[in-house]
Amino acid sequence: MKNKLFRLLALLALASMILAACGGGATVTEEAPSGEAPAPASEAPATGEKAKVVIFVGFGTGTDPDQVAAQEALAKKFNDSHDNIEMEFLIVPNEEARERFLAMVAGDNAPQLVGPHGISTIANFLDQWEDITPYIEKENYDMSDFYGPATTLNKYPDLNAGLPLGLYPSFIFYNKDAFDAAGLDYPTHDYADTSWNLDALREMAMQLTLDADDLTPNDEGFNPATIKQWGYADTWTDARGQLTMFGAPTKGRPTTDDYKTATFNSPEWVFGAQWLHDGIFKDYFIPDAAGQSAIDADTGDPFGGGHVAIWYSHTWYMSEGLNELPFKYDIAPLFFNQDGERISRIHADLFTMPKTAKNKDAAWEVMKWLVAPEQIVDVCKVYGCLPARESSQEAYLNYMKERYPGIDYDVIFTAIDYLDDPNHESWVPEWGKVNDTLNNAQTTIYTEPELDVTNLMNITNEDMQKILDEYWAKQ
Repeated sequence: MKNKLFRLLALLALASMILAACGGGATVTEEAPSGEAPAPASEAPATGEKAKVVIFVGFGTGTDPDQVAAQEALAKKFNDSHDNIEMEFLIVPNEEARERFLAMVAGDNAPQLVGPHGISTIANFLDQWEDITPYIEKENYDMSDFYGPATTLNKYPDLNAGLPLGLYPSFIFYNKDAFDAAGLDYPTHDYADTSWNLDALREMAMQLTLDADDLTPNDEGFNPATIKQWGYADTWTDARGQLTMFGAPTKGRPTTDDYKTATFNSPEWVFGAQWLHDGIFKDYFIPDAAGQSAIDADTGDPFGGGHVAIWYSHTWYMSEGLNELPFKYDIAPLFFNQDGERISRIHADLFTMPKTAKNKDAAWEVMKWLVAPEQIVDVCKVYGCLPARESSQEAYLNYMKERYPGIDYDVIFTAIDYLDDPNHESWVPEWGKVNDTLNNAQTTIYTEPELDVTNLMNITNEDMQKILDEYWAKQ
């Protein structure tokens, strides 16, 4: 999804790709953010007029040019079959999405729906969303076909933010050609094989890291300044996303259960931060900030561009990155962490309805249509998610096997059993301020070779605690 979500330098380049303008059901915007959307639905439609439903796309996946065209086709399909509602996708570059959305809300021109997006966007704008519980109860809408995690990950005590669209499990993508060239066995696909752990990943990734002379970090004369292929990367996520795999009592949420005490410097996350820093500046199998910048300047895609041999990401990457790759690839489970635990982060997407939007009844009809059994597979094809409906899994799996032949799909579905709960995108007080603080620490890990990691984690935890204390003092 998406995309979703603070990403390091590599993502910034990908998210800012120039999008070709498409007519009809999708509008691509690149101008400075404003409070106006194309053909705004600012008032309830008069009798006989179509109710306009603008879907704001930009917080997650959906901004790739191929996805824009696919969304346009979805809009045409809907509009051709409805004479009372007109659907339109508004495509906004990821880096402009926050400012543009808030400007539209402030201008009394909120989009009717926002999505697809997941837990982080809901948490970041928690007070903006309409609770759809009354809509569900009014017509006794059947939720029984949705997978459990899809309904719980985006639900709060006083807010059901939207109908589930899909899940994005995470796993390892690996370049089979790179493994063959190094004479290495591929990673195991067996979730029960505990030998696939941090140590095994490190050893494998170092042998896959190559400088300009095809030397690895294990070879005398290796030059880290000329690396052309890194062994491993997990750079399209934020600090919480990267550290979740290392375990903590509250998994992906860096607070105690009462949300009052910061735990960013938990022993597990300090270990994880040190492991990452060592992989970047000591063992050289993870690209530092300069390496990511070089990747951006070349292809903008660490894995698809052939810059990284082992890539940790989600199913949403498949629709964005696995297009006509010049090498063979496959997928494998995430490795076990230092404590012998596997925590494979997950994203869960949906479309949400802003509280101040016009035409809410029409927006509800569009929301239902997007996740209906007849459409959900086509919608998930666009965004790379697993349909949230149990009844749709077979059809989607058949499509995936046809589009991405030779992949071990058991890896994808089994990954759901190891999801992070609490989730790495879940709400904490002052979500945006907290994430900015933690992501600043993440950037430091990738830029400072002589860093005292433990000290950084402690200082960052203190800064986070101040944010929490200020929040709770106002309650």
